[in-house]
Amino acid sequence: MKRSIVVLAVVTLAGCAANARQTDITGQPFSYRSGSGVVESVAPAPKPFMAAAGGSAPDALYRLKIRMDNGRTQYLDSDSSELRAGDRVRLTEERLIEKQ
Repeated sequence: MKRSIVVLAVVTLAGCAANARQTDITGQPFSYRSGSGVVESVAPAPKPFMAAAGGSAPDALYRLKIRMDNGRTQYLDSDSSELRAGDRVRLTEERLIEKQ
């Protein structure tokens, strides 16, 4: 029984990876959408795999949870320590986060 659950989990995760979209921000698979919203939370982000393997990465990355005006939620990683929960931001087509 345990073996079939593990196989099902691996097959399910493989299907998710095939449909993932990449962005420039951190290389994490997600669909980036420009627009305005509010930062709901700021937390330390996990280190990218290449940094864990001895490569270079920014000293600190912060994972932002942003509630967009259209009701969707986006998670973005940023090296900026200036953003706080409650800040209004605009995500640009150029993949920049602008504080409003």
